[in-house]
Amino acid sequence: ALKLWATLRFHGGHRLAAAIGEDIRLAAQLAELVGVAADFELLAGPGLSICCFRHAPEQMDEPALDAHNERILRALQRDGRVYLSNASVDGRFALRACITNFRTTRSDLERLLTVVRELAG
Repeated sequence: ALKLWATLRFHGGHRLAAAIGEDIRLAAQLAELVGVAADFELLAGPGLSICCFRHAPEQMDEPALDAHNERILRALQRDGRVYLSNASVDGRFALRACITNFRTTRSDLERLLTVVRELAG
């Protein structure tokens, strides 16, 4: 409780609320970017600061899509330029973005999708 109290005391509730609101707004922007992209599929979100999606090239069945996105996640983790985790959404493998860094910008979200596309190839 002391850490929370000190954080609230130092930053103030309004600044923390604004930072959380910005993270939620960015997750919504990521969902929009995914939604208009032909090669991505939005699986869940945005919910709070989380957006779940997958790379979905045409003519790939469900088991192949799951395996494809698992390979992408491993490649992302080895690559290190961006970080995603995973989730299961209705039995489908999802790439999970959780935005919590106050330095994250829309250009970071665009870069994220670019790196996923690059490593998917």
